[in-house]
Amino acid sequence: MEREKASPADVIVRVNDAVLTTEDVDDMLPEGERMPFTPEEKTALIDRWVEMELLHQEALRRGLRNDPKVRARLESLEREFLADHLAFLELRDRIAVSEEEVEEYFERHRDEYLYEYRVSHILLNTYEEAQAARELIRTKGFAWVANRYSVDPVARRGGDLGYLTKGNMIPAFETVVFDMQPGEISDIVRSEFGYHIIMLVGVREASVKVELDDVRERLMNELVMQRREAAYHDLVERLRAAADIEYPGLDRFVPAPAVLDTAFTDTSGVDTTDYGEETP
Repeated sequence: MEREKASPADVIVRVNDAVLTTEDVDDMLPEGERMPFTPEEKTALIDRWVEMELLHQEALRRGLRNDPKVRARLESLEREFLADHLAFLELRDRIAVSEEEVEEYFERHRDEYLYEYRVSHILLNTYEEAQAARELIRTKGFAWVANRYSVDPVARRGGDLGYLTKGNMIPAFETVVFDMQPGEISDIVRSEFGYHIIMLVGVREASVKVELDDVRERLMNELVMQRREAAYHDLVERLRAAADIEYPGLDRFVPAPAVLDTAFTDTSGVDTTDYGEETP
């Protein structure tokens, strides 16, 4: 990094006309993450910077900055960085969670910690597959569909996940399971893993009593994530509402999917094993 007026006392290393200063090192780390470096980490950082600066200077010497593909990539990286930094600036003051909020949340959801929930699920890769599976459940049963079509190998046997408690389910499950009755099957639920169909098999009292101190840190993180997602969604929607957005070439770029009567072929004639429904 070039700093013409950098104080010699601040310069850590020099490569030709480029210098790395203590201020540069501070700028490399996001706010709130500026933990003290160990000697080994300092050495690794300096070595990495020297290597990158040597390569960077050689790339400039060869004129690679003028390559159209390089220019396009640099513009894309700049756009992504500016967008991410705007989101950071907009969200950082809107996602703070107080101790009082954590305590209030725990009290509102205390009853959910009193029970264990036996859950089965079917995991599919696409929404269309989940729709087809949901229809097959009506005639074949939940366990039959889970055994043949669920892509979750852990829960393949009837989809049974065993007894779960609040905190050891994925968030997408918790928003659904706590409002279900034993024997009830959910609509299609999306998560970062794919598309789920959930069945609540049974409920029993929890074997271990959970107090606030047991889950305080997890609740704090959960509330921060919820607030971050809501604030980000609000920011994007406000910007979307104020912008002029058109999709003139969308149909050519993303053709409409073919209408599927079903995403699966009934294989009951091939596999005659009667797995039956799992019983609690």
